[in-house]
Amino acid sequence: MRARFLILDRDGTINEDKGYTYRIEDLVILPGVVEGLRKFRDAGWKFIVITNQAGIARGFYKESDMNRFNSLMMRELANQGIIIEAIYFCPHHPDRDCRCRKPKKYLVELASQWHRFDPKNCIFIGDGISDIKLGLTCGGTTVLVNNPQYPDIDTPHFKARNINHAFEQLKAARVV
Repeated sequence: MRARFLILDRDGTINEDKGYTYRIEDLVILPGVVEGLRKFRDAGWKFIVITNQAGIARGFYKESDMNRFNSLMMRELANQGIIIEAIYFCPHHPDRDCRCRKPKKYLVELASQWHRFDPKNCIFIGDGISDIKLGLTCGGTTVLVNNPQYPDIDTPHFKARNINHAFEQLKAARVV
């Protein structure tokens, strides 16, 4: 059986979003993340992070700063038994018409080629409209977390308080 993948946003979904989060001292894993990802892992899911990091283009931090932050986050999660297979990111300014900024699906296509999965079989979890639009564009199941307000347009399949709550909802709906 092929592995199933969760496509996760980073800031506001896995870790606290402090606005252009890149400093290692600002890494705070959100409540429900480790517990939820363990449940997904135990149900046979693997994890890929896809994140927009416009702070690089805006000059707020360097790619090397983001890489240090990502490495620490991955180590912290690995210490809890959670393995992130890969992190794909868009470093471009939102006003630039690049092919990799969410909700465009280029990074999902790259990940799916490398890790050999069909995006239609993925669950996309994020805290923003670009995360949900990405999942809908790819034909996957979408879950909006950590965001009590959401416009009626591009409504996600599910809304949850956090990743653990997302697992419980998806399990109840027999998606996982």
